[in-house]
Parts: sequence; C-alpha cells; structure tokens
Amino acid sequence: MNLLQCTFRTTVVLLASASLSFAQNTNQAAVDTLTKDVAIAVFAKISQPKAQEIYAQLLACDDGCDPQQVIRGVGSWDQVGAKMQELSELKNTARFVSLPPEEANAAIRKQLAMFYAKYKTDQNYGKPLSPDVQARMLAKIDALLPPAETSQTAPPADKTTTASQPTGEEETGISPAALQLSQLERQTKEAQEKQLWMLLLGAVGGLIVGAGAVYLLAYRGAKTEVDRLISENRQLSKENDGLRHKPVNETRKPQGDLVQKASAFDAITAELGTNNPLAAIRQLKSQPGSADSSPAPKVIPRARQSESIVESTPPRPTPVQKQPVAVPPLSPAPVPAPVAAPSPAPTPTPVRSAVFYFPPPDPNGQFDSQHKADTLSPESAYRFSIDANNPSIATFRFEAEPGRVARFLTYRNYMIEPACDSENSYMTSHTRITMRRDGEAVLENGSWRVKNKALIRYE
Repeated sequence: MNLLQCTFRTTVVLLASASLSFAQNTNQAAVDTLTKDVAIAVFAKISQPKAQEIYAQLLACDDGCDPQQVIRGVGSWDQVGAKMQELSELKNTARFVSLPPEEANAAIRKQLAMFYAKYKTDQNYGKPLSPDVQARMLAKIDALLPPAETSQTAPPADKTTTASQPTGEEETGISPAALQLSQLERQTKEAQEKQLWMLLLGAVGGLIVGAGAVYLLAYRGAKTEVDRLISENRQLSKENDGLRHKPVNETRKPQGDLVQKASAFDAITAELGTNNPLAAIRQLKSQPGSADSSPAPKVIPRARQSESIVESTPPRPTPVQKQPVAVPPLSPAPVPAPVAAPSPAPTPTPVRSAVFYFPPPDPNGQFDSQHKADTLSPESAYRFSIDANNPSIATFRFEAEPGRVARFLTYRNYMIEPACDSENSYMTSHTRITMRRDGEAVLENGSWRVKNKALIRYE
C-alpha cells in the first residue's frame, strides 16, 4: 500500500513539473535545474526514510521539475524546502525572465555563490555543495544558458569574493529585499515560535516551582508539629518513668490526733503500772464494793513496782465471804466495757478519715504504691479514702492542683481515662473537671487497682 501511494505521488509530481516546464522559459528552467541539483546533493547525505524518498523522486524527475513541489509532496522536510525556495527566488522576478542567456547565466552563478556563502557552515549544505559538485551544477547551467564569449568559467562558489556581489546585483537588477524576503519571514516565524515555547516553558516551570514551594511549606509545618508531639510524648514518658522508678523511703508521719491519743494511752498505762489497763480498770471498779478500807489507793503505786503485791491482797477471807452480794456486779462486769471502748475506738476512726494521694495509674488502671503520698503534690491526681470495715477496698476521686489540671486534660488518655469515665466529650474549651461519682479500687498484691471507674464531667 505504501509503495502504491509513493508511486502515485511521484506520478502527480512528475505531471505537475512537466506541465510547468512547458509554461516556463529557459531562464526559469535553468533555475529549477540548479535548485533540483542542490536538493539532490543535500538529500543524498541524509539517511532518513522521508529524505531518501525525496531523493528518489528528485532523481526520477527531469531537469525542469520544481523540487519544492516534491519536498512538499513527501513532507517532513519543510526547512530544506524553505531554503530551496530562497535559492529559486530568482526565477520569480520579471526582469530575470526577460534577461538574455548570458546575463541569466551570470545571475544564476551569483545566486549560487550567495547561497553557499550563507549556508556553508551548516553541515547539511556545506559538505554536500563541495567545489566539484558546484562545478558540475554550473556546467549544466552553461549547457542551458550559454555564457558570454568573454566570460570564463566562474571559479567555485566558495572562492568568490564578496566584492563582486554589488556588481551582480547591478547586472541582474534584483533588490536585496526581494532575495531576503523569505529569510525575514522565516526568522520572524522562528522568533515567534521561540517566544511561544519560552512562555510555555516558563509557565510550566512556574507551576513546578510553586507546587514545590507549597509542598515544602506543608512538609515543614507537618514536620514541626510531629517533632513537637514527639518531644511532648518523650517528656511525658520521662516524667512517668521518673515517678514509677523513684524510690520512696520516707516514713509516714502519724497524724496529730493519733499522737495525742497514743500519748494519753501511755500516760494511763504508766499511771496504772500495768500493760493491761482494761484489767486494772476492772479491778478498780470491783474494789469500791468490797469495803471502805480500800480508799488506800496508795497501794496502787506499789502495784507499779510489782504485780505480786497486788495479787497477794485477794486472799483475804473476809472479803471473799462478804462478796456473794458483790458477785452479781462481777457478772455484769461487761457493763463497764463502754469505759474501755474508747481505747479501741480511736483505731478505726483515723483509718476512715485517713486519705492519701496517687499519681495517675498505668493504662491497666493500677496505681504504683511507691508513689503514694499523704498530702496533695503537683504529681498527684487521685484522692483515696479507705473503707473502715474492709481496708482492702477504697474509694477514689479525681483531685489535683488547679495549676496542673490543664496538663492532665492535655494528656487525658494517659492520666484520666484509665481511671475515669466522662459524661460528655472533651472539647478544647473545657478547663476543669467536676466529679459525678467516686470510683472504687481494690488492694491486690500490695497495689491498688481500679475496680469501678469514677464518673466525671468536663466543664
């Protein structure tokens, strides 16, 4: 199919060139012959499929064909076609068409010299248009347009001097503006295309730079936030580790009321002279019913020295015989028990009223006993109260210094949620915590563990 298309295209070009050749005079045919030979020399050195197709069609057409039509028919080589248009511009001038053969020959030679001088630095034109090739081309022109008898074969185009150019222009009458018209148009078009490409590249580059800047700013912002959160987490972890592993060797100081009661108890035992004040009190209660001679409480100090003296007094026979009436008071002796009750009663009272404080528990709801404190400290967050009837059960509630509540709210998932449930969701506008229900903790293996969470409300 491609072969048929190429054959058809070649036939059309040949017919068109043949029809034009009849309409052209000898001067124009000579220009087309020169242009075709230059195009053949250029495309012969190019090993591209389209270039070889153009080369084959140029070889197939006669000397009078127009190479520009062949180049345009095949396509892809419009730049070479534009240069061929520039070379063949001479034939479009009315004066050149009317020139005699010898003057037309000189004009064609001058046109070839100018074309070679302009593009000899281009690899696609400088090497193919060697002096030998130009000599063969000019020989064909001499055959079509015999030169003047006085004129000699012109030297190769690369050896011609620029000083002869004004003379050729004067002989042919071709203005420089007409010869360079296509070149100026091409340069203008190339400049416009270059400017358009520069605008497109600038726009794409601006978009890329802008996207990169936005990405860089977003990345820096995210990295700063991540670093801040990591730093806060590390600081919190260090604080928790310091609280967990910090040894607590301080002895617990008894409360003031316990010290007073203990001092009173020691004074009573010292006054009675025995380690069992209950027995001594019962003995004193039993003595008033025996006789009036018992007001000798002076004997009691002797009992302080030794209990044997006190034990030697009961063997008296007379009080034993008269004591049948006093025996009933001995049986209701438990009635004086309320007098002895004050001594054991103080023991549970301080336990019920005693409180202690803990820092936040671990994620499993277990409090570290080493960090238990008797008073509220900056690290404390929960207040414990022990059940008097069951010391292994205690109630607790959230209680912290006002200045530390904000920190607990910030890290509520570590410090509040393991021990408390909330009625409402936390918001950044909340600044304090209100208790709704105390929690319950149990003592297991020396550590307090949350059994029932406390209920709070964020406000």
